Amino acid sequence: MNARIGEKIKELRKSKGYPLEMILEKLNVSESTYFRMEKGETASWTNNIQKICELYGIEIEELLLQNDKFIIYSNNKNGASTSTGSVVINNLSDKAIELYERMLAEKDKLIADLRQKLNKN
Repeated sequence: MNARIGEKIKELRKSKGYPLEMILEKLNVSESTYFRMEKGETASWTNNIQKICELYGIEIEELLLQNDKFIIYSNNKNGASTSTGSVVINNLSDKAIELYERMLAEKDKLIADLRQKLNKN
């Protein structure tokens, strides 16, 4: 997970061409911390997710989306990893919640359609 997000952060940095000094100042992190985020060696990006998204002009969902699937996180204040390896993100946006709810509705419809097919057989 950290590696995937780190790769996205690295791609954003390269595509925007921002000076490293500006990025470090905006995120208020050291150079080593920033490069550890890019390499996926740390989950400290979770503490800076809002700043990262503002810096690169993207929505939080864009950073978290993976192959058109939304990744769900619990709401823990310390931004730590969970025992299952999922990274904890604070304050999911309304847009992310709406996307999740839409995916649940689609899943429920698919289940209902499959049940109906099974009952016909």
